[in-house]
Amino acid sequence: MLTEKELEVLQRRARGDSQAHIAKALRISQAAVSKFETNAHRKIIEAETLSTIVSKLCIHTEEGLTGSKVRYGGGKQ
Repeated sequence: MLTEKELEVLQRRARGDSQAHIAKALRISQAAVSKFETNAHRKIIEAETLSTIVSKLCIHTEEGLTGSKVRYGGGKQ
């Protein structure tokens, strides 16, 4: 899950803001902006990888009366 800062940095970068501009606006160092951006990218890549694995293994989550649980499906989707 992305932190609020990571999300804010990505939103500003998507608008075309430079790391230096974001750092000034958020009153943090440019190195901190870089770290937030790098961590966000890593988390996104990990989430995409996990999503691919879950899809290939036909793993689903269900929410029932007793809470969320994992269900395994047969075959490929």
